[in-house]
Amino acid sequence: MGKRLPPLLLPLILVTLTGHMALSGGRVAGSLYALRAGSPELVVGLFMAMFSILPTLAAMSIGRWVDRMGALPVLRFGVLAVLVGAVVPVLWLSVPALFVMAVLVGFGFNAMSVAGQHSVGAMAHGKTAEQRLRNFGWYALGHSASSALGPFISGLLIDHAGFRMAFATMAVFTCMACWLVFRKLTALPAARVATAAQADAKPPAWHDLLAAPELRRIYYVSLALSCCWDLFIVMLPVLGTRLGFSASIIGTVFSLFAVGTFVSRALMPWLSTRLHEWQIMRAAMAMMALVLAALPWASAAAVFMLLGFVFGASIGFSQPNMLSLLHAATPGGRGGEALGLRALIGNASSVLVPVSFGLAVAPLGIAPLLWAGAALISSALPAAHRGVRQHRR
Repeated sequence: MGKRLPPLLLPLILVTLTGHMALSGGRVAGSLYALRAGSPELVVGLFMAMFSILPTLAAMSIGRWVDRMGALPVLRFGVLAVLVGAVVPVLWLSVPALFVMAVLVGFGFNAMSVAGQHSVGAMAHGKTAEQRLRNFGWYALGHSASSALGPFISGLLIDHAGFRMAFATMAVFTCMACWLVFRKLTALPAARVATAAQADAKPPAWHDLLAAPELRRIYYVSLALSCCWDLFIVMLPVLGTRLGFSASIIGTVFSLFAVGTFVSRALMPWLSTRLHEWQIMRAAMAMMALVLAALPWASAAAVFMLLGFVFGASIGFSQPNMLSLLHAATPGGRGGEALGLRALIGNASSVLVPVSFGLAVAPLGIAPLLWAGAALISSALPAAHRGVRQHRR
């Protein structure tokens, strides 16, 4: 593995792993704390949405900052914001403090994510599609690992040491991410120097990115994926609590979801030599639709864990392929902006889906909402199929 990695890719993977722990573990610990404090399910939905409210508003600006200033300054800013947010519930454990944590951690990690993805794309410049997809697959393993470890560690610590210790542990991981960013990633490529004519020219409007049919297809599929992912994540603690599962069991379901993403992303270097991105996307989306349709009958913990693993594997297959497709289809010099638009779409989903879930779950129940998610991801399957056919021409 090490011989195949560009020199800075391993530190970037570790930064994603340690920096994401405050989000993956904090999201589980925060939602369970709110529920145990007697907050209604709408508050849990709002809490989940807070992780994405600032990224939704600032995603395009973050992408343009990366294009203009380079990835490293944005990465440093992001990890410091995550650290401040992670410390808040340690010092002041309450539902309002959790909202402050969610805003800071969500905004900071979004900046880290856009900067990191842009750096991986820059490393793949001039490489083959297979090499590009392999690099994005390795990079995504850090996110998968933290998504598995964060909820699992949080659930165990909540049950055996309390909520404050769970939040403190997530803050310690963020300190590790800070050390990596400030000591091991100083050689990240700087921003591309613009010519005088480019500096004086009016920057193109963001919606110009949607003029290309391939980018429109990518962004629509990305929207459907984000909505279904957010629906699954916000549904887990609510359904688990309704079924009487302990924090450890709920954390384990989250972790098995993340293990699924890890396993599928570990297979990506092998799959990249055999299948095109859109072929993998089409299969992953079909699996997601089937899992969402079946989840309402998963009342036993073991079945729920299995479906969580399969859903996580589907997400794991989809994300590196989306990044690879986006990098290949984006005009030169606008990579950060294109990633920012993708982040805007994903974060808007992470705001609207949890709030909508919180409002609708009481009158409608969970099953109709999961079936709506299955219908949404199914509606994007024709776009993926067109991508497969276009590649074969």
